[in-house]
Amino acid sequence: MGQQPAELTPHASARHFLGAELRCWRQQHGLSLARLAALVFVSPDLLGRIEKAERAASLDAMVRCDEALGTGGALARLWRFVEHQTARPSEADASATEPIRIRVVTEILAVGSVGLETASPMTSGDGARLYVLPGGRDR
Repeated sequence: MGQQPAELTPHASARHFLGAELRCWRQQHGLSLARLAALVFVSPDLLGRIEKAERAASLDAMVRCDEALGTGGALARLWRFVEHQTARPSEADASATEPIRIRVVTEILAVGSVGLETASPMTSGDGARLYVLPGGRDR
């Protein structure tokens, strides 16, 4: 008789979810780890570790499990989800998710006695709008 299976936590991560699905499909077909491992040409230890999310699965192994268990490709699709969740973003992806940094440079060009609301904007050479700030008080 085999040992008691470890409790799985499919909600913990994408890898845990894949492992729980693999176990569910295997148990629905009444297969032991050893029998499924023989059908898909991997070790029972490896399958057990994938089920417990202790080891990453390969796409090839998940495709063979899909075929042996008749899942219609469910495990391979989950594998792609796991890879997407655990992959490091490339430089292009990272720049798309980082906040845009804008450097704002302000410069007081003149201090006058006119109120800001009545001051008309001036335009600098690069198209920026510049305003004359009201003056008269030392701060």
